[in-house]
Amino acid sequence: MKEKLLALFNECLHNANEDDLKVMDQLLNGVKRKQEKVNYTFIDGILHMDRDITDQKCEITIPISALTENSLQIVHGGVTATILDTAMGTLANSLLPTGYGAVTSNLSIYYIAPGIGESLRASAEVIHKGTKTLVIEGSVHRNDGKKIAHCSGTFFIIKK
Repeated sequence: MKEKLLALFNECLHNANEDDLKVMDQLLNGVKRKQEKVNYTFIDGILHMDRDITDQKCEITIPISALTENSLQIVHGGVTATILDTAMGTLANSLLPTGYGAVTSNLSIYYIAPGIGESLRASAEVIHKGTKTLVIEGSVHRNDGKKIAHCSGTFFIIKK
């Protein structure tokens, strides 16, 4: 597997333009970040997520890059949804006792403006905490302060 991967890497590197090199750098550094941090996923690493969690709020910031953009050179809606779901899910899981976890059962996202600029910040706050579900509200802002998405989500509480 390593030989095959090294050959693919060398072929991609040989044919790479400047944008390709930047994406390859982000991908490889993302894998490295995942390897170095406990409870970090590949998505966390590849998107270079920085988290800030308090008792009632979670914020996740990611840089905007060619990796996160769609063919219109704006942040792909799926990336926006991913950081919302991650911020909301992280908050939900931080509120639960040991042995329990929260999984997404519903997300309703309203896209308001294009994701452009240098970075995006997703924030999440609890609306309702029950014994079987949590309802969490989230939003995403660009680094210029413009709100680009609003979301509400429901999370099932399950035993791990």
